[in-house]
Amino acid sequence: MSSGAVVGTKGVPRAEREEQILAEAVAEFAIHGYARASMVDIARRAGISKPLIYQYFGSKDGLYLACLHHVAGGLLSRLEEAELEVDDTVASRIHPLRAVFEALEPQRDAWRLLYDVTKPATGPIPAASAGYQERTAELAASGSERFLRARGIHSSLDASALTAVWMGVVNSLVTWWLDHPEESAEAMIERCYRLLGAILG
Repeated sequence: MSSGAVVGTKGVPRAEREEQILAEAVAEFAIHGYARASMVDIARRAGISKPLIYQYFGSKDGLYLACLHHVAGGLLSRLEEAELEVDDTVASRIHPLRAVFEALEPQRDAWRLLYDVTKPATGPIPAASAGYQERTAELAASGSERFLRARGIHSSLDASALTAVWMGVVNSLVTWWLDHPEESAEAMIERCYRLLGAILG
């Protein structure tokens, strides 16, 4: 440990302890949703006391918001990088799918956190969630518009419809993946290649 490391309880560096708490909290929120998730159970899963969670994150809302930034922020960064590899071909749409599967592989249930219907209706949590969803939709819309323009289609409504289709496809594939935990991220990426090939004939 470096001399400048901030140490938490029992000699564990604070940053490491926070990562541990976030991992367990993401799992708890993904399974039970914000409304039914228990701070006691999160503390138990992490092997710490509940007061320590409040010391680090301030409140249940603070912990949930940190989890949301951890999951959605990391996923969005990967998607933004993947979009740089996307061109006007259908095959290149595999890059965003790869980014999603690889980002979620360490804790794939985190996807459920992004669509938690039990989260608060007002405040910083729904505001942050809406911001991430808006940015994700913007990335999908940009790709859809570029794809259609390359084929001489300039309708904004067509682009909007294709964006909705694409986002639905991604959600459906990830949901299927969650129901098949034996499938690795790489297996899903290879499956997407095969499905694209079959669809395109």
